[in-house]
Amino acid sequence: MEYKELGFDPLRWIPTCSNQVDDDILQASLKEIKRSTIKLEPTWFDSFYYMDGKTPELTRRVYRNLDNPIIENEAEIKRALLTFRIDTEIGSDSVLLFETIRRFLKSFHFKVISKKIVMSLTANRKSQFALLDYIRVSRGNKVGYTSANNSTTQIIDPTLSPESEIHSNIALTMAMENLNLLGCTSSFRIFPIYDAPTESLLDTIRKNLDAFTSRYNIAMDDYSSVKVDSLFFGATAIANTLKEQPIKYEQVEEGMQIIISNKLGTLPAMSVYLLAQMDEGRVSMFENNNISLDSLITAKNEVLKSLSEPRFSLGKVISKYCPDFGTPYDKNNHITAVYPIMTDGIFAVAKFARLLNAQIVINNLPMKFDDISRFATKELLVENATAASVGCHMIVATKDVANLIIEDLRKHNFEPSVIGFIARKGGPGLMIEADIDKYVSSKTKLAKLKF
Repeated sequence: MEYKELGFDPLRWIPTCSNQVDDDILQASLKEIKRSTIKLEPTWFDSFYYMDGKTPELTRRVYRNLDNPIIENEAEIKRALLTFRIDTEIGSDSVLLFETIRRFLKSFHFKVISKKIVMSLTANRKSQFALLDYIRVSRGNKVGYTSANNSTTQIIDPTLSPESEIHSNIALTMAMENLNLLGCTSSFRIFPIYDAPTESLLDTIRKNLDAFTSRYNIAMDDYSSVKVDSLFFGATAIANTLKEQPIKYEQVEEGMQIIISNKLGTLPAMSVYLLAQMDEGRVSMFENNNISLDSLITAKNEVLKSLSEPRFSLGKVISKYCPDFGTPYDKNNHITAVYPIMTDGIFAVAKFARLLNAQIVINNLPMKFDDISRFATKELLVENATAASVGCHMIVATKDVANLIIEDLRKHNFEPSVIGFIARKGGPGLMIEADIDKYVSSKTKLAKLKF
């Protein structure tokens, strides 16, 4: 297959709807890192004060030898975003992953905090690398927040050419998505992370990056390819907001509603579509379950569109319900908390419950392609059929504020719904009153939703 010749596994993500290290494995590995000058505090974004008129400096370092990296002294820089590409065998074993991370970190002798860590998988050990985007924060007059995020292309359509702009578009879109969720509305800046084994393909990728950033009028800094001679797509992004951030986790109250901004269950449609393309014999099985090839193609096109087009309107809606920078939060007018869902699907709710230290009740599971998701679960084609696309996140607010947010989201072509509520505080818990076993095929994964 053409993609494999380029050092890229195009089908790895189909059963899991993700090409990243399993979060449980990653967290287990990171917990074992006891001593390191790089302090790992993984969360879903990084953020710091926005200084009036000043843009943070980003310094990129790429390490192609994970065992003995040559470290340059960045002693004056105190924070960094980490992007790893890890061999699949290592990334599937928490002990092997811990040892790999430990060996890499022991070479650092200056203090850095990293709050955002992304680990993608590769079947080619020679394609491994680690990338640190160091961020130098300036001093000055605080007028808001600058947020930063990194991401890699988790899902592709291998029926398209490796030169297709869709692959880099997905990487750039996903890097900006968490910034939209935080209410960022200005000064978006992209730092692409990419590679390919040939100069002609690298040139095409650069043209695609230029086309995307020109289309959306986004500033871009190109630090060149990572030079592991293997196809790769990712990005780091930063953006600003002049509002307070909607992450008042400690102020979540019992009875507050949980909205999702878009429906769950979009990504399994991509998986099922590709399985149909790989094996014509499956098509009759799909059709016998009232899933036509035409419906799969329509769903696939819709998913690719959502993955590759930034939802800046989400940032505008979120920002509308945040207090101005430096002013108090008011639960009767503002969003209390947000949290990303996307590929995690329903498992993001479990993470959110632990983060809030609260019990969440889910009594509604709005699914985008319900028939496809149920079929994919029944036939054990995907592990988690609630996996969602760009634009699907949780928003916590009082009932009155939630109604206003839903109305605004609908004006921007989102499909928001109330899925549940905060039942009580004082300890994490998750109660799902909907029929979740029709959407999660893995019994092991289902068990993780009951605590």
